[in-house]
Amino acid sequence: MTNELNSKVNTLYGKVAASVEQNSFPHGVLIECQNSESGEGFARFIAQCLVCESDKKPCGKCNGCIKSQGKGHPDITETDGTKGKSKSFTVDSVRELREDAFVVPNESDKKVYILKNAHNMNDQAQNAILKILEEPPSYVYFIIVTESKSAMLDTVLSRVQVYSLQDDAVTISDKEAEAVKNLVNSLLSVNELTLMEHTAVYQKNSQLARAVLDISETVFRDALVKKSGYSREFRFPDEVGKLCNAFTAKTLLQLCKTCEELIACVDRNCNNNLLVARICYELKRATGR
Repeated sequence: MTNELNSKVNTLYGKVAASVEQNSFPHGVLIECQNSESGEGFARFIAQCLVCESDKKPCGKCNGCIKSQGKGHPDITETDGTKGKSKSFTVDSVRELREDAFVVPNESDKKVYILKNAHNMNDQAQNAILKILEEPPSYVYFIIVTESKSAMLDTVLSRVQVYSLQDDAVTISDKEAEAVKNLVNSLLSVNELTLMEHTAVYQKNSQLARAVLDISETVFRDALVKKSGYSREFRFPDEVGKLCNAFTAKTLLQLCKTCEELIACVDRNCNNNLLVARICYELKRATGR
């Protein structure tokens, strides 16, 4: 696993934990990973977060976490959908799962289904799972694990949040790295003019703005990972440390969401003058300052 992929995976772990803590985790997610062990490991981490009984998730100490780690939690079901001699994910398995989903949880207030090797689902089985993905019971969460999301129907993909654990390392130029550091320091500065001065460089270079926002989102998520208590190497360790010390997890998550919205704004080819003003305003608002 490359350092870039390792960073991406750890960022996702922190993102999931924060989302569950804030009760904003989606009821359907799809994990794309060519390594089944890594994909299923991530799925089990999500399940543990969902059944964890503490405010800080996963705590690793509560009854829910202990049973989850031992693969003995009654409200977590793992299945590869095979039956008899069939090696594919059968439609009958999906129908049984669908019926079981309407049975209330035993111990937790949530019920989690991990569907392994979903790339072995034919269209009939995928359409069967789609029916409950569209309107799941409020306490049910589906985690679909597949080698490639291309194996899934578009209708299924439209109903889930996709987490890709594939290696798609991106090279960051010195100019982009310097701009990211300047942006973070500008957000931390008590002088409001600092951020305005920094964002002015995007007035004639919207592509640089997009790259910096994209990288900054990762930096904010890395800070969220560090804030959640996970230790690893970060690409921008100094900036991650400063952000972690300066902002709450809620603020860091808001900064991530703001970056996503601003990137969408860049992609719509917004007027550069308006773009600069919006970047400055939205990022400042996200920090609550």
